[in-house]
Formats: sequence, structure tokens, C-alpha cells
Amino acid sequence: MASPFSAIFLLFLCSLLSFALPLPQLHSTIGVQYISKLLEIQDRERAPPSLQVTAARAVLHRLLPSHSSAFEFRIISSKEKCGGESCFIIKNHPSSHTDGAPEILISGVTAVEVLAGLHWYLKYWCGSHISWQKTGGAQLSSVPKLGSLPRVQDAGILVKRPIPWNYYQNAVTSSYSFAWWNWERWEQEIDWMALQGINLPLAFTGQEAIWQKVFQVISYDNFKF
Repeated sequence: MASPFSAIFLLFLCSLLSFALPLPQLHSTIGVQYISKLLEIQDRERAPPSLQVTAARAVLHRLLPSHSSAFEFRIISSKEKCGGESCFIIKNHPSSHTDGAPEILISGVTAVEVLAGLHWYLKYWCGSHISWQKTGGAQLSSVPKLGSLPRVQDAGILVKRPIPWNYYQNAVTSSYSFAWWNWERWEQEIDWMALQGINLPLAFTGQEAIWQKVFQVISYDNFKF
């Protein structure tokens, strides 16, 4: 199995090489090659569908416990349903006319896509708003009661991710904010990130090891660690 830092390492290397390599050695496809490698690693190391669904349902339970039974989540293949891209699909559940059955079916390539679809539905079909706690938090009072959720069009709704990754955070937040967080606060942030469709948060843990690998690859032999 690849190192847990592989994807981050390749992304950092890709950006650094554009500055480190002499111009004649640069090739117009170098970025495509590294991005393609990153996507391969991402697909290979992705958690099993059952684990992703469990994680997504846990977010739903924390966000809207009264409606946990109203939604069904599924992980789908991007090649079969999304043309090889990441997407989420929202449909009326086929059993929605049965008492006690789920009302809305949300499918996605990953749990992040599924939760982005949940947020999309709550925002555009239920008039809800989900933000950080200090800027309003989860405003869900407009969500109809269980059994009365708005139905979407019969064909369903398919939304594709326009780019492979949605990046989040900056280089200084880790020291002036994150350093003081407990797990409860981190869980809120991770839930918020998933609901916003963020799948590339900045992570500094182990960054020195990644820097070391990068400089070794580009032959900075005299660099001292």
C-alpha cells in the first residue's frame, strides 16, 4: 500500500518542480502526469463504500438527527454514472410513498460527494443554510417535518464536480486556531468541510518528512535537516 503521504507528496512535488527545474526541462504535460498519478492514488486508497456510507450517515445524525431515516446514501462508480468525474445524484427514493421509508436517495462517488449532495438538497430544496458556528451555524428550521420533504423532479438531479479537488485552509490557521481545538471542535469542522464538498484540506502533520523527500528527489543533496 502506498504511503499515507503519497498524494500530498506528489502534489507538493508537482508545484515545486515548476520552480526547481530549468525551463528547457519543463514539459507541457508534466502537470497532467502528476495530477493523473494523484487521482490514481486517491482511487486506490479510498475507503470501502460501506465505511463511507457509515461516515456520511454519522454526519447526517449529528446535523439533523430527526431526519436520519429520511435519507438513504449510496456510493456509486464515477465511470458508470458520472462520465468518469466526481458527482452526486439526488432522486426521490423509490419507496418514498411507503410509510417510514426513506424519502430522498443521494448517491455520490465518495462520502464527500454524498454529503455535498445532502447540503445542496437542504439549501436549494429546503431553504436551509449551513455555516460555521460563529457565522450562524446550521440553520435548519426551514426543513419540513419528517414525511413531508420536498420531492425533486422525476429525472433526478446530477451535479458534477468541475475540478478534482476543492482546497481549503491556509498556512497559518494551524498555529493560531487549530492548536487549541479539541475533538468536538474538529468534528464540527470536518463535518462542515464534507458538507461543503471540500476534499483537499491543508494538513501540516508530517510536512517536514514530505519536504525532505521532495528535496531528495530534486537532488538538493546539501540541504540540511
